[in-house]
Amino acid sequence: MARTGSANGNGGSSWIRKDKRLAIYLRDALACAYCGCDLHGADPRRITLDHLTPGHNDHRESNLVTACRRCNSQRQDKPWRQYATGGAISRISRLRRRKLARYRALAKALISDTTDWQDALASA
Repeated sequence: MARTGSANGNGGSSWIRKDKRLAIYLRDALACAYCGCDLHGADPRRITLDHLTPGHNDHRESNLVTACRRCNSQRQDKPWRQYATGGAISRISRLRRRKLARYRALAKALISDTTDWQDALASA
């Protein structure tokens, strides 16, 4: 089954660092990779990460996408290409190609409450 985890007291699940989780949310523009729904302002429990290829402890950013809880639950263990409809396949393919480094630098700066986050982005 696809892994999920919402932002909670410990930053989600222990299987992923807070900064990496936030960086993936930023990379994906806080939108569900499957249905495209905007998750800005959503209850954090509705925002999850989905493993495109589940069950192998593959936590690389190219295997993780932002998903709303509804899509993550409905997909279950179906291959992502079978579940993804409409423009979702091309959207997910684009997201997987984006390098996470600049998003991770921003995420670390935001988490550490650094006020000069533009410097963090410039160094990425």
